[in-house]
Amino acid sequence: MTDYVYGDVDGALILILKERAEQLSILRSDFATWGDAKRNLSPDTWAGVVERFDAGEADVPADDEPYDLDAVPGHADGDWPAWPARDMLRDVPTSVREKFGRVEDSVHNGSYLHLDAADEDEILEALRRHGWTCTRDDLLVEKASGF
Repeated sequence: MTDYVYGDVDGALILILKERAEQLSILRSDFATWGDAKRNLSPDTWAGVVERFDAGEADVPADDEPYDLDAVPGHADGDWPAWPARDMLRDVPTSVREKFGRVEDSVHNGSYLHLDAADEDEILEALRRHGWTCTRDDLLVEKASGF
């Protein structure tokens, strides 16, 4: 089974692997300090943060510095972390993408998949036939998507 959460974000259905949505949501939490973030993020998520600083040739802020996700190279530009609507181009089965979706272009972050929220029941049924389990969680999906 493939466990996804989904939500309606401005009239579009966004589907994210549940574990990924939880990690993105925690990453976008309002930690007081970088030390708080390091203690609360999964080891893989923290390693991704450190990799971004290394790639940007910047130092990871000290544990006692105030947490600001925009300090991570690429975050303020929308280049990191991955955008769930764009990831759907890869994750959503081709037959579902072709029947219900349309590829759109954003101003800054490239192409993404738009699934109209009005087609929710039909989309979810099609995904179930592909073995997906989808649970609605608008708040988690919005936070994971950066809203």
